[in-house]
Amino acid sequence: MKKVSLLLLVMMLLVAATGCGGAATPAPAQGSTFGLPPLTSAQPAAPALESKSSDQATGGQTQVANQPLAANAAAAERMIIYSGQLSLVVKDTRAVVEQITQVVKDAGGFVTQSNTYQDQGHTRATMSVRVPGEDLTQLKATLGKIKALAMTVESENLNGQDVTDQYADTQADIENLTAQRDSYRKLLDRAEKMEDILNIQTRLDQVQGQINTLTGRQLKLKESVKFATVNVTLTPDALAQPIVVGSWRPQGTARDAFRALLNALKALGDILIWTGICILPVVLLIGVPVFLVVRLALSRRRKKATPAKLVG
Repeated sequence: MKKVSLLLLVMMLLVAATGCGGAATPAPAQGSTFGLPPLTSAQPAAPALESKSSDQATGGQTQVANQPLAANAAAAERMIIYSGQLSLVVKDTRAVVEQITQVVKDAGGFVTQSNTYQDQGHTRATMSVRVPGEDLTQLKATLGKIKALAMTVESENLNGQDVTDQYADTQADIENLTAQRDSYRKLLDRAEKMEDILNIQTRLDQVQGQINTLTGRQLKLKESVKFATVNVTLTPDALAQPIVVGSWRPQGTARDAFRALLNALKALGDILIWTGICILPVVLLIGVPVFLVVRLALSRRRKKATPAKLVG
């Protein structure tokens, strides 16, 4: 009996030792080469991969994204996109077009559009030019040279759009995405399973596409800041002069006639409004009852007169 009890005790100790040994040495996960949940097509480059690599590969991706934004906003110079418009009266339109082209080239700019056309036997022209616009003083000096070619400056304006914050935000986004791209590249180098490689590569391509888009937008902002856009309209002096026959100025008479027409239309409109809103309702309120009373009275009078005629 003692032998049986001793044998059972030994078997229980062996079973306990076997169970503890199995719990202490678990089998390695088979779903992923990173020791992480397996990647699937519905979850490409899962956030678990990003969180695992963020401290190892990027040293804290969130801080990298936030720090450049504050640094760029504080250190960046103001970025202004300037655009302007000039309306000039000139003596020789074609000659002035060539002169403006030369002024723009000397300033380091270029002509993007130039159109000339005939109007009543005279040449008109429109131009669109790009001139250096980072230095406002230089820009105004270039515009002054263009205005000096005209006989009269009919109108001019210069507008500016501040894109400093927009540029800084774009730069911060690019740096954030660049950190993500570097993390995915390191994960891709460690990946062994084809499924992991494909999923990480998909996310890597998406991030790189966003970086390319933002970089193109940033380059466009730089180009717009570097060169101001100025639209120029050239009118020949012959078409700008008023028509005069002796002391008679037909444009003045036409202006007065137009004003008289507007005043007449205004008076007619006032009459129609007063009639529709005030006079017509009063007439209806008073006139309709009076009309009905008069009609009823005439009807009764006719009825009384009819029997008398029959008796006679």
